[in-house]
Amino acid sequence: MYKIKDKPEDFFVKEVLKLPKGKGYGYFLLKKKDWNTIDAVRVIAKKLRIKGKNIKYAGLKDKKAITEQYISIKNAKKINVKIKDIELKKIGEGDEPIKLGGLEGNKFKIIVRNLETKKNLKLSKIENYFDAQRFSNKNIKIGKALLKRDYKELCKLLNLKNKGEVFRFDRQLLRFTLNSFQSYVFNKALDKYLTQSKKNIKLPLINFDTEFENKTIEKIYMNILEEEDVEKENFIFKEMPFLVSEGKDREIFVKVENFKYKYSRDERNKKKFKCVLEFYLKKGSYGTLVVKKLFS
Repeated sequence: MYKIKDKPEDFFVKEVLKLPKGKGYGYFLLKKKDWNTIDAVRVIAKKLRIKGKNIKYAGLKDKKAITEQYISIKNAKKINVKIKDIELKKIGEGDEPIKLGGLEGNKFKIIVRNLETKKNLKLSKIENYFDAQRFSNKNIKIGKALLKRDYKELCKLLNLKNKGEVFRFDRQLLRFTLNSFQSYVFNKALDKYLTQSKKNIKLPLINFDTEFENKTIEKIYMNILEEEDVEKENFIFKEMPFLVSEGKDREIFVKVENFKYKYSRDERNKKKFKCVLEFYLKKGSYGTLVVKKLFS
């Protein structure tokens, strides 16, 4: 069985992002090893003695990896923080913060280990599922409990004492769990759609304002929501308006661009091979799915 992320150095991701110019926000290249983005930003804010909301980023990056991404810090001219396995380098200033989802895409360099043989590889596109990283730490269950306003279950899952603590819980994490449930529904819908068609269209991330032009897609989603005992209207959070967002669509296939690979002996097991993959994906797509497509 192949191995990836045998060590953080085996999985490298670099964000591609165009930054505006101006003043008001400092732009920094954040290079991290074995940190997820949320925890890295939280500890940076603590070291700088600023509120976490003053640090913005375009996307979440893997933990067990070496990643490079851009962050903006309000009114930051120059900073000097020392945190293990985190580097910050100022690259400019601009008149607006970096926005979540504002990146263009990511460059990947992934080492796949423990391969028995070498084979010719060719790949131009993959099915645009959300991968397992999106669903860790009971995120789907928490997101669904949020939608159903099941505060007893939320307190159990989040280890909270009462309903009031739910409303004071980390907003960013609550939004992430809600997004996880939307991603889970998208994956189920994509599974069902691909049994009927291979046409490259967009499927919605289900939300209160989702409208269906295609009757087949509407039926797929309505069946899934019925199975999950959830309705579109559940996504309107009058009691927690920070959870409300506009609906989005996602392509069911994504291009794998600038693809190349190279084999050599795996130094961690001389009897096996390793393959170094390099490629580019548009934002929101998962490099791990490229590996699964090629070697599973």
